[in-house]
Amino acid sequence: MGFIENREISSRLYAFAKGAVSDGALLICADGGGEVALAWDLTPDLLVGDMDSISPATLETLAARPGVEVRVVPAEKDETDLELALLTALERGAKEITILGGLGGRLDHTLGNIYLLAAPQLVQAGAKVRLLAEQEEVFVLRGGQTLELPGQPGDILSLIPLTPEARGILTENLYYPLRREPLYIGPTRGISNVFTTGTASVTFEEGLLLVIHRFGPA
Repeated sequence: MGFIENREISSRLYAFAKGAVSDGALLICADGGGEVALAWDLTPDLLVGDMDSISPATLETLAARPGVEVRVVPAEKDETDLELALLTALERGAKEITILGGLGGRLDHTLGNIYLLAAPQLVQAGAKVRLLAEQEEVFVLRGGQTLELPGQPGDILSLIPLTPEARGILTENLYYPLRREPLYIGPTRGISNVFTTGTASVTFEEGLLLVIHRFGPA
């Protein structure tokens, strides 16, 4: 399942979206993400938001297509359009979700989108969610989880605690290994590690850990 937000979307994301939809993935667009879908000649299964970032013409075009559900919500609400899209995906039983266009733009929106990956509803649903951009992908891990990351030697991996301490971190196939060690919020020890092979892994025992995989060298 994929989400498209209202951002300038690149060739990597275009290829991913086309491939995912061809494979039968459900496509949900958050508000102005509908503009991107239309530009890519993709038809979303659901368009959700307060529709302040999509043109009336695009909204009308998408709403007229067979199979497109349009859900208009009030502008004054407690959730962002992306959060509403994410919650809808969980309601529909999604277990793997990729968010396109959720990085960049306004800093508050970018941080909010990253913290959405730590939403307790995702844990309860057992869903794996990532933010995908042209040069990087972003995950949030909870204690007890393991993440296997396909990549290339020389790719960059950064680990940033989102809790005061992330305990018992174990990494494999990184130039600077961690062997059941902690990382603390504030210090930058976890920044810019390097893949030594085509796959790296991260597991840890307790806390919340932001994982940023940058494709290629810094």
